[in-house]
Amino acid sequence: PSPDPTMPSCTIEFECYEGMLVHVASGVVGGPNQRFNSDPIAEVYIAAGDDRPFREPGVEFPGLPDPAIAVWDGNPEVFELDPDKLGLPNQIIPAGSTFSATGVIGFEFGGYELWPSTLTVEQAVIPQPVRKRERAELTIGSLNMFRLFDDVDDPEDNTTGRTRDDAVVSTEEYERRKAKFVAYILDVLNAPDVLAVQEVEKLEVLEDLAADITAANPDIVYSAYLMEGNDVGTIDIGFMVRDNVAVDAITHSGKDEILDFDGSLLHDRPPLLLEGRSINEGADYPFAVLNLHNRSLGGIDSPSDGDRVRAKRLAQAQSVAATVQALQESDPAIRLIVAGDFNAFEFSDGYVDVLGQIRGDVDPSANLLSGPDLVDPDLINQVLSIEPSERYSFIFRGSAQVLDHALTSMALDNSFRGLMYGRGNADAALDLINDDSPAVLPLRSSDHDGFVLFLTKDVDGDGVNDDADVCPMTVIPEMPAVGLGTNRFALTDDDFEFDTNGPNGKGPGRSYSTEDTAGCSCSQIIEAEGLGKGHEKFGCSIGVMDNWVRSVR
Repeated sequence: PSPDPTMPSCTIEFECYEGMLVHVASGVVGGPNQRFNSDPIAEVYIAAGDDRPFREPGVEFPGLPDPAIAVWDGNPEVFELDPDKLGLPNQIIPAGSTFSATGVIGFEFGGYELWPSTLTVEQAVIPQPVRKRERAELTIGSLNMFRLFDDVDDPEDNTTGRTRDDAVVSTEEYERRKAKFVAYILDVLNAPDVLAVQEVEKLEVLEDLAADITAANPDIVYSAYLMEGNDVGTIDIGFMVRDNVAVDAITHSGKDEILDFDGSLLHDRPPLLLEGRSINEGADYPFAVLNLHNRSLGGIDSPSDGDRVRAKRLAQAQSVAATVQALQESDPAIRLIVAGDFNAFEFSDGYVDVLGQIRGDVDPSANLLSGPDLVDPDLINQVLSIEPSERYSFIFRGSAQVLDHALTSMALDNSFRGLMYGRGNADAALDLINDDSPAVLPLRSSDHDGFVLFLTKDVDGDGVNDDADVCPMTVIPEMPAVGLGTNRFALTDDDFEFDTNGPNGKGPGRSYSTEDTAGCSCSQIIEAEGLGKGHEKFGCSIGVMDNWVRSVR
């Protein structure tokens, strides 16, 4: 099961078939069209079978000497499909597509390829947007914006002790990339209330993007927040926040922390904390989002630099864990979302379990490096709530993997209503980043798929924001034991309005909603007030309702 040169196996060694005519009856595309200078729509990554290749736990083969640390085989079943090698036309093929083909196995540019003489492709459909939000839902998103720079050459910044110098793109490229992000955020992510962003040059770029979103849809108004970090390439993290959210504070965490390994700054992109409140649909709903963009996996196995890379990834994870724990200790009921580009998988890579350290659940024996468990109670990894086939936000050499995560505090456990990735970036041909034609506008705005986390602010579904709800776990509808009496009130259907039977002639002259009663039904009012059986039989009287409404205002 491993690509071991001392134990060759023709089930995975494509050299056995080089130069042979082969047939793939049912194959899957694991990675979209690559791009080379002379060929903007080049080969795709494939596997001969029905299962899409995914990154798996452990250190890539041959692994480490410690047998307790898992070994990932590197997905040796992945090779490439090059349609035009024998004269078929190249075509855009999204990852996730399926195909059948007959052709020759060849070797080119260090990799094995299928050069087809016949090819049939069942195209995957992208984009695939996240679902629409439901009533009383708060949506928190995250999106790596893949080095979004503007057309202004800013002066170098030396305030961090390291020279930070920006890239500069053409005006045409800047406008094109913004247009693609506008389409992706509006049409694929459905404009989340808070969007944590990574790899953005500066605040003015986010402000430009926010203005373009409003120009495209005047009902969507975002404010931009970004604080300059330490990255020498000036890619920073920030937030885009809709006008139904009040921002109380934006603060950096650990910006000046030092990496003990070599005395350098620990965080290139220091974690950024947003503390705010959803201010629509009743009472304020406080929450916090900690935005991350951790050090990448690049060089983790390097003989010369691997020790530093691994030490930095562990130290960053421990720093974030300490921040999470401090927030939880300060407010045990905190509604905390830790979101962003973790540059780590939902499992350990065998060197450092970055996600486990931040979440508060790590097995030191299964990792080359490990630190103490700093987080209690643990955070919840919401990626694990979705189907395994959907657990990816990035594709590397044909293997799908999760780099972008959402962790939530225990206080949000009952409020969680789902996590979805907005498909259209990772699965799309690389060269589509240069195409802003209407048909492909939302595709490949970035190399990462963004996600949206759905949280309900009304856990019991009674029409009242949780922070204004005096009676949790309201049961609607309710029915009095005998029947609804004249000028008596109860929630006999699910429209959040109390129902009554009016007398002949002039009605009761009263109406009540769950908002008036702070989320309490008649039965809950009866229990709270210790009322008699008459109210249980026929519903709450006008006097009882008036007194209760006055008491909860």
